[in-house]
Amino acid sequence: MILLGSASDYKVAQKAVNVFEEMNINYDLRVASAHRTSERLKEIIKNETEGVEVIITIAGLAAHLPGVTASLTTKPVIAVPVDVKLGGIDSLLSSTEMQLGTPVATMGIDRGDNAAWLACQIIACNDENLKNVLKEKRFAYNAKIQKSEEELIEKIAGKNYRRTERSVVEAEEVNSSLKLNPDTNVLIISGNYSNMEVVRRIIQTLDTLKIKSEYKVISATRSPEKLESFIKDIDDDVDMYVAVSSLSTILTGVIVSHTTKPVIGVPCTTRLFGIDSLLSMIEMPPGVPTATMGLDAGENAALFVGRIFAIYDENIRNELVKFMKTLHRNVYYD
Repeated sequence: MILLGSASDYKVAQKAVNVFEEMNINYDLRVASAHRTSERLKEIIKNETEGVEVIITIAGLAAHLPGVTASLTTKPVIAVPVDVKLGGIDSLLSSTEMQLGTPVATMGIDRGDNAAWLACQIIACNDENLKNVLKEKRFAYNAKIQKSEEELIEKIAGKNYRRTERSVVEAEEVNSSLKLNPDTNVLIISGNYSNMEVVRRIIQTLDTLKIKSEYKVISATRSPEKLESFIKDIDDDVDMYVAVSSLSTILTGVIVSHTTKPVIGVPCTTRLFGIDSLLSMIEMPPGVPTATMGLDAGENAALFVGRIFAIYDENIRNELVKFMKTLHRNVYYD
């Protein structure tokens, strides 16, 4: 379901619609404001989403629609912040910085297309045909880029344009391979050990939801060949990834570029209050979405993973509901 806070955001929704039409995915289009028509929104989420697997919310300004929607359901909620004022930064922060228990996977500003691609990746977790189509789409990017390069040369190259000669350089051999336990569902990757507290909270929450995970430290800048090789080793064996990264979040972008599985990103606070981490993680180009959580929001990343699994696994759905009831209990009045 594509849910708009205002019909005026139809151009952003159109990007998502185009992807679903291309991928032959059924979708619904609804308009409801979290503020002006709160009862309408509640009615839609509570009574009209039984067969819906993923909900895409599109909103600008205060952009409370994604959070309110996530509070009314245990289905995965994807947010697309809209550039209305302040360059869309107000909407982006409102979508990502959610309280514990209401995870929202936020896309880049106006990136309705990436919201739809992430929705396809989520649905593909339980659809082998769609999974294969996504892989084919990813391979097709090479041909598209090649054509773009040829058109660029034709358009702007001058008399001093010279094609560089090709020399084959042997890739660095990676002597080790990545081995995971056969029942691992989620691979958590960070670039170093400095974000261990965030990782610990992710693992702890996944364990509570009975979701099997493993954690690896692999640097995208110090050992890029190893990271690429390791993802190839295990990509068919895991359902999704959680990437924990700070500063310029190259790690997350590299993982997304080597898989068509959902990648949930957790930007971490270091310098610049973590804004550098958040923006470099969330503003991905079309076709390579990162399901970005709030700063240091490891628990919400794990809960979003749980929402994905809960679509088709009743046991995990029950664990998720039980966990949410625990969160909602008022600890001051036991």
